Amino acid sequence: MNRIYFAAAAAMLAGAPVQAAQQQPAPTAGVPHTVHGELILYQDTNYNGDDWTVEGAKSTVHTDWNIRSVAVHPGDRWQICARSRYRDPCIILDRNVPDAAMIGIDTQIGSARPAPEPAVASAAPN
Repeated sequence: MNRIYFAAAAAMLAGAPVQAAQQQPAPTAGVPHTVHGELILYQDTNYNGDDWTVEGAKSTVHTDWNIRSVAVHPGDRWQICARSRYRDPCIILDRNVPDAAMIGIDTQIGSARPAPEPAVASAAPN
């Protein structure tokens, strides 16, 4: 069974600003090359080993290996759920994660899809 500790992950990500979309710089050591609209799952920490690219919404995600790191294109936001069909528990990921254990992923995820942008609170008229 998937074990994902989303409460701890949500606490780590809470309040973190979403990075503005920007032109992708040339990849450097330790920084994965990403493309807008794709989530990349890696077999090893620090974006090493086999990788699997999630392009768009996938109601079922499964790799033949445990997920150890995750890459997100700057400005993208992904909803990652422990169970298939986007069922809770889920987290929103808006940055690269060199060690997936830091956000509670220690084996697999169940599903993933681009996350909607957060609603902007409007000021009430006077």
